[in-house]
Amino acid sequence: MDERISDLLGILKEEINLYRDIIEHAREKTALLAQGRVEAIQESNKVEGTFNIKMRFLENEMKRLCSEICQTAGIAREEFTLKKLAENLEQPAAGELKSQTELLGNIVMQLKAVSRRNMQLIEKSVKYSQGLLGLVSNATSPYQRTGLFRSIPAVQPTFSHRV
Repeated sequence: MDERISDLLGILKEEINLYRDIIEHAREKTALLAQGRVEAIQESNKVEGTFNIKMRFLENEMKRLCSEICQTAGIAREEFTLKKLAENLEQPAAGELKSQTELLGNIVMQLKAVSRRNMQLIEKSVKYSQGLLGLVSNATSPYQRTGLFRSIPAVQPTFSHRV
């Protein structure tokens, strides 16, 4: 097996492991977001920065290797994919590259799902904060910029009227 293909598979495996760590971290962050632990969330964001640096390094290495492989394999850069490369390789390298590529794709889909859930939690938190700010701003100043009274929406009771 060409040394560059072996290096490429090594980078793919490192990316897969890094993505697994990122998914685990994102799941832990889900709990932090649900609990609203601000300091822990800030610390979590710093860890995410470290993950991003590692991922950027791996992506740059993969880009460099793929560029070299494109030239050797005769694949145009704009048409290059890992699956297309696997089609041009002999076994067992082709099979391993295909399986690692599929595994990476599945892990990325898992990360997207967890990230979507975290984004929903963040959006709910922002809406809640905006609502509180709206209440506070209405409570402190009943006037609009025009000088007219600001309308305050009626508050619906949350208790039963039954006796």
